[in-house]
Amino acid sequence: MKFRMLVAIAALVVMSSALVYAQAVDVKIEFPFVAGGKDFAAGKYSFEVRNTGGGAVIILSGAAETKDILAITSLARHDRDQDFEVVFDMLGGKYYLSEVWFPEKDGYLLLSTKEAHQHAVVGGSNPRK
Repeated sequence: MKFRMLVAIAALVVMSSALVYAQAVDVKIEFPFVAGGKDFAAGKYSFEVRNTGGGAVIILSGAAETKDILAITSLARHDRDQDFEVVFDMLGGKYYLSEVWFPEKDGYLLLSTKEAHQHAVVGGSNPRK
């Protein structure tokens, strides 16, 4: 009986910590883009972060499909904006998903661009493109 109780408590702790860390945010993206090497159409998408033993994975879900993208690294907040933001790098006329910032948390770098590029930011307190 004690063993079952201990297993139940352990399962509760694991599930509640996963729920605290998992966070999904919906956003409408007005332009086609590339994420994780795959083309996506403009539309409504959900972004969720899950931490694994090997790092963070961003789960991008749309009406047609879901794509898991391994984050290169986490990013510390550099401004006072605590809202959700998705940052795209524009290269060669295409938008590439490069950063995701979750509300009141640090962000995640998904793509490192060395070439000269412009940013398009969706979300945040000052959405701009």
